[in-house]
Amino acid sequence: MAELVYELSFKGAPSGALRAAFDDCELRASRGLTTLRCRQDALPELLDRVQSFGLELLDVQLVAGPTIPGGRGRS
Repeated sequence: MAELVYELSFKGAPSGALRAAFDDCELRASRGLTTLRCRQDALPELLDRVQSFGLELLDVQLVAGPTIPGGRGRS
């Protein structure tokens, strides 16, 4: 079974300190929006970190998950 991967989006461009705080996940920034990708087991901790930095969380979504037998999986 494939592992679940989530994407978190929040307002703002990341500073060096913010990039360092999230160096354990994939971080992308574009046009005033920052996106993090993480495994499901890291999600609660990352949500806590986003909150501790006072960041405005805009979205959390599942971007990769297990394949559904006989159907189309997510990728």
